[in-house]
Amino acid sequence: MLDRDIVPEAIPIASLRLDSGPRTGRSSTSASSTSAAGPCSSISSPLPLTSPESEPQALIPWDLIVVGFGPASLSIAIAILDTLPRESRQTFRMLFLEKQSEFHWHGGMLLPHARMQISFIKDFATMRDPTSQFTFMNYLHAKGRLLSFVNLGTFYPLREEYEDYMRWCADLVQQEAGCVRYGETVVELSAPEQECFPPEKIPYLAVTSSRTCEPSRRTTRLARNVVLCPGARPRFPKCFPTELPSRICHSAEFLYKSAAVLNLALQSAPASFSVAVVGAGQSAAEITQYLNANLSLSSRIDMIVPTCALRPSDDSPFVNEIFNPEAVDGIYALPDDRRRKMFEEHKGTNYSVVRSDLLETLYATVYEQNLPGHNTRVRIKNSKSVVDVELIDKQDCEKIKLKLIDRYHPECIETEQYDFVVAATGYDKSVIVTELLSGLKPDLPANEVAVDRGYRAKLDENIEARLWVQGCNETTHGLSDTLLSIMAVRAKEIVDQIFNK
Repeated sequence: MLDRDIVPEAIPIASLRLDSGPRTGRSSTSASSTSAAGPCSSISSPLPLTSPESEPQALIPWDLIVVGFGPASLSIAIAILDTLPRESRQTFRMLFLEKQSEFHWHGGMLLPHARMQISFIKDFATMRDPTSQFTFMNYLHAKGRLLSFVNLGTFYPLREEYEDYMRWCADLVQQEAGCVRYGETVVELSAPEQECFPPEKIPYLAVTSSRTCEPSRRTTRLARNVVLCPGARPRFPKCFPTELPSRICHSAEFLYKSAAVLNLALQSAPASFSVAVVGAGQSAAEITQYLNANLSLSSRIDMIVPTCALRPSDDSPFVNEIFNPEAVDGIYALPDDRRRKMFEEHKGTNYSVVRSDLLETLYATVYEQNLPGHNTRVRIKNSKSVVDVELIDKQDCEKIKLKLIDRYHPECIETEQYDFVVAATGYDKSVIVTELLSGLKPDLPANEVAVDRGYRAKLDENIEARLWVQGCNETTHGLSDTLLSIMAVRAKEIVDQIFNK
């Protein structure tokens, strides 16, 4: 699912339990470092990101640590740089920890000609401060493409261009603040032992991370403020194998696998090569269109759709107002049952829907197959759910066998064999949040993560440190919470709280 440009800043968790000693009612992760890997020393004099600098055992607490450096985290960094005077940055110690070796956004879905689904005006800064150097317009100006982009007459840039804009912003942040530590995976947040601090109050949270390339090297840092931007993990239907064979991938990594798919097609008998794309959303439709444009005319592409038909996304102006920043207040104030009802009413703006122009292109493709001399190449298999997946060896050539059931006629079961399967089946955030906050479980009311209107997590009253959670509050703050739409304004709300404005 890439509907309305959801923001998966996934941080895979290598391990959660860091301590093996006795517990005293809360996590026993202490203030001491467990490894030599450390952060950049300050904003004014950043350390090289690849250097294995030594970090002292007695840690100097950070003013702010942000988990992840995808779009949600990047928006926080930009809001801070736009808010904090340059002279104040010398004393404010902030650190962003990111698993990847460099900034990436939806790298596996930067398909040719794919466009954004929200206006470029909803960038990292414009809705908050149009004069910021971090606006998309300033990016175009810096790249020498401003007038050319204006001549396009569109609000929706190519996705690869928008990813380049994000990289440009990330580079600017690093140049100005030197606060990003790539190649570090955060594995746990916890509260340090209470006896390390004055009675009844714990002023810091402990953030434990490991080097991505060397998981055994772990570092625990203390921070007065922590912002968690967990991203999301690719989600597969339950019937898919836990250990995926090479011929199955998620849409999140499709572009990385596309060359292998095309090579498989060249090596196979042209008339026998087949691909299944499972899903009913924008990503599934884009991948189907990509395969149709790049595979031989004799190959077969099945789009397996669980709904009765592919549906257009609702991006009409009145409905789009649910993505306005001020709409969050009304949504958060609703009782849970009414908020769930509103969520169901507006799902058509984002989930299992496709932009109208792409739907029309797909329909025209399917229609043309009915003309004389054309093969039935693309099939839209509506109302079909995958209930079983089996890897078979057919004359020394691997195949994926899918068992399909008709949602409305469950007695109708069919099996199909494919050379490759792409699951465009969305993402899951809840597991990552649960795992990362497992060390804070004793300090969460009712052992559950709950955030207030300002995205601040509710912790035990004896913890003075503050924690904010971004991008996984859809059920309380509305559909826009996982999207790019309100990111600039939301970042400003959180930054204002960090500086007690």
